[in-house]
Amino acid sequence: MTLFLMILLADSQTVPATAATAVVPGATATPPAAPAGIGIRLLDIPASTQDDPRARTYIIDRLAPGAEITRRIRIENNTGSAQTVRVYSGAAHIEGGSFVGEEAGSRNDLSTWTSVTRPQVDLASGASADIPVTIKVPADAAESEQYGAVWAEVRSATDKGAVAQANRVGIRIYLSVGPGNGKPADFTITSLTPSRDGKGTPQLNALVTNTGGRAVDATGELRLTAGPGGLSAGPFAIQQAITIAPGKAQNITFRLPRELPNGPWTAQISLKSGLLERHASAPVTFPDAGPGETVTPAQDDSGHWFPLLAAACVALLIVAAALLLIRRSRTRRRAAVAPAAAGTRRASRQDTGAQR
Repeated sequence: MTLFLMILLADSQTVPATAATAVVPGATATPPAAPAGIGIRLLDIPASTQDDPRARTYIIDRLAPGAEITRRIRIENNTGSAQTVRVYSGAAHIEGGSFVGEEAGSRNDLSTWTSVTRPQVDLASGASADIPVTIKVPADAAESEQYGAVWAEVRSATDKGAVAQANRVGIRIYLSVGPGNGKPADFTITSLTPSRDGKGTPQLNALVTNTGGRAVDATGELRLTAGPGGLSAGPFAIQQAITIAPGKAQNITFRLPRELPNGPWTAQISLKSGLLERHASAPVTFPDAGPGETVTPAQDDSGHWFPLLAAACVALLIVAAALLLIRRSRTRRRAAVAPAAAGTRRASRQDTGAQR
C-alpha cells in the first residue's frame, strides 16, 4: 500500500505553550492536495504558538504535573477503497539526529498519559474523521521532556502464513513536564570541520549542541563566500531536519559539489528550529583528502535580539506618547486657568474703585 506521509515522523521549533494557553480550532497551515494513501494532520494549535511552524505540525507543549490538554487530529482515507484505521499512541525517542517512533505496543510515560477517543475508525474512500487526543499528566510526574506519537495504522489481510502487513503514519509529540515555562529552547553551532570523502567529494560538518531545555528540529543552509578569485557558492540546504535532544550534540553534514576548490572560503551557516534562529561563520579550507582542520565559528545571533529591541522601541514610543499627552493636557489646563485669573483681578480692581 502506498501511504500518504503528510506528517512524517523521521522528518523535520520553541516558545513553550502551557495548559492554560487558548487553542485555536482549525488554525492549521493550508494542507496540500491529498495524495493517495492514509493521511493524518493536526487541527488544533495553541494560540501562543500559531507562528511556530513546528507547532503547526507536531503536538508541542509544556504542562505542569496534574495538567491536561486535548488536541484534535484528522485521519483521511485517500486509498481508493474503504479502510479500517487503528488510532493509538506510542513511545518515541531521539537517536542519531532522528525522531524515532518505536514499534506498536512500545510504551513510555507519555504514551500511558495519552489517549484517543476513537481507537478505531471505519472510513469510506475519500472520507475523514476528526479525533480528539488527550494528554493527562499525573500529579506526581517528574520534571522531564517526553517524546511520543499518535499513529494511524492500517493492516492488510493475513496471507496463507497468517502474516499481516501493517502501515502507519503519525504525528510527533514533544511534551515538557514541569512548573512554569521551563528552560527555553536554544542551540549553538559549536564547530565546523571541512573534509573530503573517499571519492573526493567535499563536505562540511557542523557540530550543533542543544543548550536549551527542549528538543530542536534544526534545518538550514550553508553559504561559501570570499573563495578563490572572489568565488561564492551555495546556498546548500540540509536535506532532512536533524532532531537534537536537550544537552546532546549532533553533526549536521553539508555535501558540496565535487569540483569545489579547496579554498580558503568563509563558511556562513544559518540554522533554525521553529522561531529560533542561529548564525555562525568561520574561515575553512577543504583538504585534498580526509578530514581538515576543525574551527570554532564566530556566533552571529544579532537576529535573536531583534524582537527584544523591537519590543523595547515600541515601549519607549508608548511612554513618549503618554508623556506628550500629559504635557499637552497640563498646558491646556494652564491656558484655561490664566484668562479666568486675569478676569478675577480686573473685577477686584473695579470693586476697589467703587469703594473709593
